[in-house]
Amino acid sequence: MHFHHIHNHLHDAVTSSSPASIVNVASAKLMARQNDPFPHTTVGAGSSGDFGILANLTQDRSRITYAYGLAGVDQDSNYLFAACLGFTLAAFCALTLIFRLARMSNAHFRHLLTIGNPDRQRYWSQNHTTWWPKIKQHLLYAPLFKVRHNKEIQLSRAITIGTLPSRFHSLLLFVYLASNLAYILVLAWNKENSAAVIAELRGRSGELAALNLMPTILFALRNNPLIPILRVSYDTFNLFHRWCARVVAVEVIVHTCCYLVNVAAGGPDAIRKSLATSSSYQWGMVATCTLVVIVIQSASPIRHAFYELFINMHRVLVVLALAGTYLHIERANLPQLPYLRAVFVLYGFEWFMRLWRTVHYNWSLRAGTTKVTVEALPAEACRVTFHLSKPWHGRAGSHVHVYLPAIGWLSSHPFSVAWVETNTRNTSLDDVEKQAAASDTPQRRDSTYKLPVFDSTTVPGEPGFNDSSKAAAVSSVSLIMRARTGMTRHLYNKAAASPNGTIAIRGALEGPYGGHESLSSYGTVVLFAGGVGITHCISYINSLLQEYGEGTCSCRRILLVWSVPNTEALEWVRPWMDQILRMEGRKDVLRIQLFITKPRHQTEIKSNTGSVQMFPGRCNPATVIDKEVAERVGAMGVVVCGPGAFADSVRAATRSKAQVGSIDFIEEAFTY
Repeated sequence: MHFHHIHNHLHDAVTSSSPASIVNVASAKLMARQNDPFPHTTVGAGSSGDFGILANLTQDRSRITYAYGLAGVDQDSNYLFAACLGFTLAAFCALTLIFRLARMSNAHFRHLLTIGNPDRQRYWSQNHTTWWPKIKQHLLYAPLFKVRHNKEIQLSRAITIGTLPSRFHSLLLFVYLASNLAYILVLAWNKENSAAVIAELRGRSGELAALNLMPTILFALRNNPLIPILRVSYDTFNLFHRWCARVVAVEVIVHTCCYLVNVAAGGPDAIRKSLATSSSYQWGMVATCTLVVIVIQSASPIRHAFYELFINMHRVLVVLALAGTYLHIERANLPQLPYLRAVFVLYGFEWFMRLWRTVHYNWSLRAGTTKVTVEALPAEACRVTFHLSKPWHGRAGSHVHVYLPAIGWLSSHPFSVAWVETNTRNTSLDDVEKQAAASDTPQRRDSTYKLPVFDSTTVPGEPGFNDSSKAAAVSSVSLIMRARTGMTRHLYNKAAASPNGTIAIRGALEGPYGGHESLSSYGTVVLFAGGVGITHCISYINSLLQEYGEGTCSCRRILLVWSVPNTEALEWVRPWMDQILRMEGRKDVLRIQLFITKPRHQTEIKSNTGSVQMFPGRCNPATVIDKEVAERVGAMGVVVCGPGAFADSVRAATRSKAQVGSIDFIEEAFTY
């Protein structure tokens, strides 16, 4: 029975003034309390929502009446603290934007003033303040403690618990976590009725949890608009996404516990009756339980051990949690509904952009879908080339997400773009398959693989790139995939099992993403690559050498340091390295140092050109950095892409020289 019906019945009964009517009045009042415990309270923009039936009010009316709706909730304070938290997050973004604009302006002026003018490089090679190098050394580039940052913390060979945030990121996280804790605990603790305090805590935790859902979802998006605006990597936003999600889960659990504590005052069956008669609280409980499962499922050991299973389950659980939260708020007509609508707008925008980015480059009426050539390489890797239907425009240092339905169904994985060529070509899938069948690659199946020669006489052998037919311009995008587990292992096994080590399949790539850092304004660039991290560095080298030949960059010294376990891995980039070594001006600026950590014998450690040096053993980044800093030209940029321990050692070596000269550190990592 709706409350306005009960109100009319009460009015008629009081008017009749009969003894029977008095009994009916008492019964009607009790029914009114049961069906609408807060007849004088409006929730959200409309009337009271779906709160179900209260339990026996005679048990503890002072507590149970605070279990529903906004009774006991200080909504004005909720709005205030939600605004404070929102302004805190906005302030982080604003300060980051100011910092990025300042860095970009400095790099732009440095670029303009040093192009073709080596005399001005000396000014930019020096620090002109004492405080900024200290900030870079002790805050911006510093790990949380001593050296470890991206090296995973392993409990055993099979169990890892993730990485540590940097010192600067830890500071931001501390402010965010402390703000949420402070806003939750600012309650009217002096109230005599503890149930009223619990109700206020329920409202505060629910308000903040709903608000924190927005940055949680926003930071998880590949197409997060803040990434290109602030030029902050997706890896960094993903770190904040995980912590925001943990905060949301804790606040939701607090919110649910407060509700249960006050409802339980109605007796043993109070919780059961409340959940049985209110769809709002049913969906709220679904959302709470789902969030708990998400937190458990997202634990680093589980996430890294079963990543493909994790990511697919994660998406389903997130949709269920968001739907449950939305229905909980919408059915009760609570004031947090706009937050959830904004969350769904962000989520819808993400999937629209993913679809558009994928379809735009991978499908056309003339060429159909993207053809993919997969070539098995030594040291358990694949060279994967996507033959797109139109030109692809990506910056140096960018990456893509790859879809290979025949291998990994609809799952996608990030990979750095190693090489891009744009030509006029119109190749069908049959042509690609014929090229794959015609490839003669017996050395890739030979366990006694010989060292490839990096010189200027080798002609690149990428299939299909020399087609001169008059067709629309198309691009081929090449990646290197190291076989580990899951999709990359299946792909390598399938290619290696083919008669000539090459297969042709259908696929798609989504991107480009990243590539926000330009190296054109640095006089000296040092690129450290560990293993397959060479793909990130080789795209920068190609771009810088092209600009150097055109006279549009300030770079005068480029050093590539590549650490690999054996010489067989050099085949991964041989076709592209041959092209680089033949580029105009290459001998003037580019040097290459190869460190073979596990050589089979000393005779394979040799070099055929003076600009390419090979060394046995592990690379010592501190030694390399010391030498380059002493001989630097202009400002110096240090880039690293590789295993966590290797990247941490490069970071430590760079930090130690931050106060010697103008040195910037750039790291590319995929820690999610």
